[in-house]
Amino acid sequence: MKSVAVYLGSAAATAKWRDFAYDFGKRLACSGMKVIYGGADVGTMASLADGVLAGNGHLTGVLPAGFGGKRKVAAQGRNILRKDVTENVEVSDLSERKKMMRQLSDCCVILPGSFGTMDELFCYVVENEVGIHDKKAYVLNIDGYYDGLEMQVAAMKREGFIDRASAILVFVHSIEEFFRIIENFKTTS
Repeated sequence: MKSVAVYLGSAAATAKWRDFAYDFGKRLACSGMKVIYGGADVGTMASLADGVLAGNGHLTGVLPAGFGGKRKVAAQGRNILRKDVTENVEVSDLSERKKMMRQLSDCCVILPGSFGTMDELFCYVVENEVGIHDKKAYVLNIDGYYDGLEMQVAAMKREGFIDRASAILVFVHSIEEFFRIIENFKTTS
Protein backbone atom coordinates (compact mmCIF):
# COMPACT_ATOMS: atom_id res chain seq x y z
CA MET A 1 0.00 0.00 0.00
CA LYS A 2 1.67 3.16 -1.22
CA SER A 3 -1.09 5.71 -1.74
CA VAL A 4 -4.32 6.68 -0.06
CA ALA A 5 -7.26 8.83 -1.16
CA VAL A 6 -8.56 10.88 1.75
CA TYR A 7 -12.12 12.17 1.71
CA LEU A 8 -13.07 14.80 4.28
CA GLY A 9 -14.84 18.08 4.78
CA SER A 10 -14.54 21.34 2.92
CA ALA A 11 -16.03 23.19 5.89
CA ALA A 12 -13.80 24.70 8.55
CA ALA A 13 -15.49 22.58 11.25
CA THR A 14 -14.24 22.88 14.81
CA ALA A 15 -10.60 23.19 15.86
CA LYS A 16 -10.72 19.56 17.03
CA TRP A 17 -11.36 18.28 13.49
CA ARG A 18 -8.92 20.71 11.86
CA ASP A 19 -6.22 19.49 14.25
CA PHE A 20 -7.19 15.88 13.64
CA ALA A 21 -6.96 16.29 9.85
CA TYR A 22 -3.57 18.01 10.19
CA ASP A 23 -2.21 15.25 12.46
CA PHE A 24 -3.51 12.51 10.19
CA GLY A 25 -1.98 14.17 7.13
CA LYS A 26 1.38 14.49 8.86
CA ARG A 27 1.29 10.86 9.98
CA LEU A 28 0.50 9.73 6.42
CA ALA A 29 3.41 11.78 5.10
CA CYS A 30 5.82 10.46 7.73
CA SER A 31 4.77 6.89 6.90
CA GLY A 32 5.76 7.44 3.27
CA MET A 33 2.21 7.19 1.92
CA LYS A 34 1.30 9.32 -1.07
CA VAL A 35 -1.85 11.30 -0.29
CA ILE A 36 -4.53 12.07 -2.86
CA TYR A 37 -7.24 14.50 -1.81
CA GLY A 38 -9.83 16.83 -3.33
CA GLY A 39 -7.35 19.60 -4.16
CA ALA A 40 -9.03 22.44 -2.27
CA ASP A 41 -7.56 24.93 0.15
CA VAL A 42 -10.63 25.19 2.37
CA GLY A 43 -11.91 23.50 5.50
CA THR A 44 -10.39 20.39 6.94
CA MET A 45 -9.12 19.63 3.43
CA ALA A 46 -6.69 22.53 3.90
CA SER A 47 -5.71 21.18 7.33
CA LEU A 48 -4.96 17.73 5.89
CA ALA A 49 -2.86 19.32 3.14
CA ASP A 50 -0.98 21.43 5.69
CA GLY A 51 -0.15 18.29 7.67
CA VAL A 52 1.02 16.32 4.65
CA LEU A 53 3.24 19.18 3.51
CA ALA A 54 4.59 19.74 7.05
CA GLY A 55 5.63 16.07 7.00
CA ASN A 56 7.34 16.59 3.62
CA GLY A 57 4.90 14.18 2.03
CA HIS A 58 3.72 13.71 -1.53
CA LEU A 59 0.34 15.42 -1.98
CA THR A 60 -1.81 15.19 -5.10
CA GLY A 61 -4.83 17.44 -5.42
CA VAL A 62 -7.66 16.49 -7.78
CA LEU A 63 -10.08 19.30 -8.56
CA PRO A 64 -12.53 20.02 -11.39
CA ALA A 65 -11.56 22.92 -13.64
CA GLY A 66 -13.16 26.15 -12.48
CA PHE A 67 -14.75 24.48 -9.43
CA GLY A 68 -15.69 26.99 -6.75
CA GLY A 69 -16.74 24.66 -3.97
CA LYS A 70 -19.88 24.97 -1.91
CA ARG A 71 -22.28 27.78 -2.83
CA LYS A 72 -21.18 29.91 0.11
CA VAL A 73 -17.52 29.75 -0.91
CA ALA A 74 -18.24 30.02 -4.65
CA ALA A 75 -20.27 33.19 -4.02
CA GLN A 76 -17.12 34.80 -2.65
CA GLY A 77 -15.50 34.29 -6.04
CA ARG A 78 -12.27 33.01 -4.57
CA ASN A 79 -10.07 30.36 -6.12
CA ILE A 80 -10.07 27.34 -3.81
CA LEU A 81 -7.36 25.42 -5.69
CA ARG A 82 -4.43 24.54 -3.44
CA LYS A 83 -1.30 25.54 -5.34
CA ASP A 84 1.57 24.31 -3.14
CA VAL A 85 0.81 20.60 -3.56
CA THR A 86 3.23 18.13 -5.16
CA GLU A 87 0.94 17.90 -8.17
CA ASN A 88 -2.50 19.07 -9.21
CA VAL A 89 -4.71 17.01 -11.49
CA GLU A 90 -7.47 18.89 -13.25
CA VAL A 91 -10.63 16.96 -14.14
CA SER A 92 -13.93 17.90 -15.76
CA ASP A 93 -16.40 17.44 -12.86
CA LEU A 94 -16.96 15.92 -9.42
CA SER A 95 -17.70 12.46 -10.82
CA GLU A 96 -14.43 12.49 -12.69
CA ARG A 97 -12.67 13.64 -9.51
CA LYS A 98 -13.93 10.58 -7.61
CA LYS A 99 -12.83 8.31 -10.44
CA MET A 100 -9.36 9.88 -10.66
CA MET A 101 -8.82 9.77 -6.89
CA ARG A 102 -9.75 6.08 -6.90
CA GLN A 103 -7.41 5.34 -9.79
CA LEU A 104 -4.48 7.10 -8.11
CA SER A 105 -4.87 5.34 -4.75
CA ASP A 106 -4.64 1.91 -3.17
CA CYS A 107 -7.46 2.54 -0.69
CA CYS A 108 -9.54 5.38 0.68
CA VAL A 109 -9.90 6.85 4.14
CA ILE A 110 -12.95 8.74 5.30
CA LEU A 111 -12.45 11.49 7.86
CA PRO A 112 -15.27 13.53 9.38
CA GLY A 113 -17.18 15.46 6.74
CA SER A 114 -20.70 16.01 5.45
CA PHE A 115 -22.76 15.23 2.34
CA GLY A 116 -19.88 15.30 -0.14
CA THR A 117 -17.81 12.99 2.04
CA MET A 118 -20.72 10.55 2.31
CA ASP A 119 -21.24 10.68 -1.46
CA GLU A 120 -17.56 9.86 -2.01
CA LEU A 121 -17.67 6.99 0.49
CA PHE A 122 -20.81 5.40 -0.92
CA CYS A 123 -19.64 5.72 -4.54
CA TYR A 124 -16.36 4.08 -3.57
CA VAL A 125 -18.07 1.20 -1.77
CA VAL A 126 -20.69 0.64 -4.51
CA GLU A 127 -17.96 0.58 -7.17
CA ASN A 128 -16.26 -2.14 -5.15
CA GLU A 129 -19.51 -4.10 -4.85
CA VAL A 130 -20.11 -4.06 -8.60
CA GLY A 131 -16.53 -5.04 -9.44
CA ILE A 132 -15.06 -1.77 -10.73
CA HIS A 133 -12.25 -2.09 -8.16
CA ASP A 134 -11.32 -4.20 -5.14
CA LYS A 135 -9.95 -1.48 -2.85
CA LYS A 136 -11.03 -1.03 0.75
CA ALA A 137 -12.56 2.01 2.38
CA TYR A 138 -11.50 2.84 5.93
CA VAL A 139 -13.82 5.04 8.00
CA LEU A 140 -12.04 6.79 10.86
CA ASN A 141 -14.82 6.77 13.43
CA ILE A 142 -13.12 9.08 15.92
CA ASP A 143 -14.95 10.14 19.09
CA GLY A 144 -18.13 8.50 17.82
CA TYR A 145 -18.47 10.79 14.78
CA TYR A 146 -19.56 7.90 12.58
CA ASP A 147 -21.29 5.75 15.23
CA GLY A 148 -24.64 6.17 13.45
CA LEU A 149 -23.15 5.06 10.14
CA GLU A 150 -21.42 2.11 11.76
CA MET A 151 -24.70 1.05 13.37
CA GLN A 152 -26.55 1.43 10.04
CA VAL A 153 -24.01 -0.73 8.21
CA ALA A 154 -24.33 -3.37 10.97
CA ALA A 155 -28.14 -3.26 10.57
CA MET A 156 -27.90 -3.66 6.78
CA LYS A 157 -25.63 -6.66 7.28
CA ARG A 158 -27.83 -8.18 10.02
CA GLU A 159 -30.95 -7.84 7.84
CA GLY A 160 -29.28 -9.46 4.84
CA PHE A 161 -28.92 -6.41 2.57
CA ILE A 162 -25.14 -6.67 2.48
CA ASP A 163 -22.94 -9.69 2.99
CA ARG A 164 -19.36 -8.56 2.63
CA ALA A 165 -19.31 -5.12 4.19
CA SER A 166 -16.41 -6.05 6.45
CA ALA A 167 -14.35 -6.94 3.40
CA ILE A 168 -15.06 -3.57 1.76
CA LEU A 169 -15.78 -1.08 4.52
CA VAL A 170 -13.60 -1.07 7.63
CA PHE A 171 -14.40 1.09 10.64
CA VAL A 172 -11.39 2.06 12.72
CA HIS A 173 -11.47 4.06 15.93
CA SER A 174 -8.03 5.67 16.08
CA ILE A 175 -5.21 6.75 13.83
CA GLU A 176 -3.05 4.09 15.49
CA GLU A 177 -5.54 1.34 14.59
CA PHE A 178 -5.53 2.47 10.96
CA PHE A 179 -1.72 2.37 10.80
CA ARG A 180 -1.63 -1.09 12.44
CA ILE A 181 -3.96 -2.37 9.72
CA ILE A 182 -1.86 -0.76 7.00
CA GLU A 183 1.36 -2.20 8.43
CA ASN A 184 -0.23 -5.66 8.57
CA PHE A 185 -1.31 -5.23 4.95
CA LYS A 186 2.24 -4.33 3.92
CA THR A 187 3.75 -7.37 5.64
CA THR A 188 1.21 -9.85 4.24
CA SER A 189 1.29 -8.56 0.65
